[in-house]
Amino acid sequence: MSDKNIFVTGESGTIPIQIQRFAVQYGFKVINTQLEENSLTSYKTHQSFKVRKPELDFLSFEFLRYFTFWEDVDLVIHSGAFVGTDYCSSDPAAAIETNVLGTQNIVQICNEFKIPLIYLSTTAILDPAKYDKQRHMTEQTSINPQTLYGITKYAGELLVKNTCTTNRLILRPVFGFGDYPDDLHSALTKLIYVIIRNLNGINTNLSILLSKTIPKSYTRVENIASCILKFAKEFYMEDCQIFNIGENYLKSYDWDFLIEEIAIKLNDKNICTKSECYRIFYHNILFFPEKDYLHYHNIDDSKLREIGYDFSSLKDYVPLDEGIDRTIESVLKNIKMEPYWL
Repeated sequence: MSDKNIFVTGESGTIPIQIQRFAVQYGFKVINTQLEENSLTSYKTHQSFKVRKPELDFLSFEFLRYFTFWEDVDLVIHSGAFVGTDYCSSDPAAAIETNVLGTQNIVQICNEFKIPLIYLSTTAILDPAKYDKQRHMTEQTSINPQTLYGITKYAGELLVKNTCTTNRLILRPVFGFGDYPDDLHSALTKLIYVIIRNLNGINTNLSILLSKTIPKSYTRVENIASCILKFAKEFYMEDCQIFNIGENYLKSYDWDFLIEEIAIKLNDKNICTKSECYRIFYHNILFFPEKDYLHYHNIDDSKLREIGYDFSSLKDYVPLDEGIDRTIESVLKNIKMEPYWL
């Protein structure tokens, strides 16, 4: 049986890159892959960040409609977006255009060519007042986005739910992190980059708009990508169900735990001593707990587990300690590639 064709928006992004790497294991072929040159490469002119490869521009419906491959596409995974609170706030007009109008273009393509759609949203649309240390986020948690990022992503959800006429599914990843520079947004990857940059003698500070003491459930994007592909292969999408996807709240950790893991890894690699790592952490990493509107932003993954989607049983599952090690290696390799937020 031949592979099914999937089209992934934002194909240079953190999650899409991993989807492309794992696609064949799930019986898919990504037609606009970034992993090798292909017939679409010359049409990739949209570049979100200078450290990433250009992508196909989904902000122009006329451009998308130009291509003849849509008749052969079996599924669209719409991951392309302006991601993160800070990044969206830096350019509100572009965030709205990308996350709302761009999603409308993708929905229109799926409707016209009768293609099923998986839309990647975010749990940042949920109401922080409705979850805490004892009450964890579920798919039934009230929606009340507190940022432009959350508002635009929820608008995308409404477009998919109410205007897409094909089978569709909404997935909300939680706290994914990955290799640098594929991952430019997660606080964990930013922190690792800044620590290693300081170890290289370049004094750099990092502001993290989170509380240092409230635990968060970080998960490697390989796990998120595997979960998405498992949905794409096995799950019936007619009812437009919604799932939060990420590690369970029992696997959430505060920054004292995370920096200990990072310090151990750097020490084991003879990059620095643990005390040197801690020195940078306490002097160059600035936390702003009063701006941590997410608070105990961790999920109860009961709905996932009910359908057999336990993260730790996914193909190529990457535990947190190994994920941190991989991120460190990627930063060491690409430390000279400066991120947009410096």
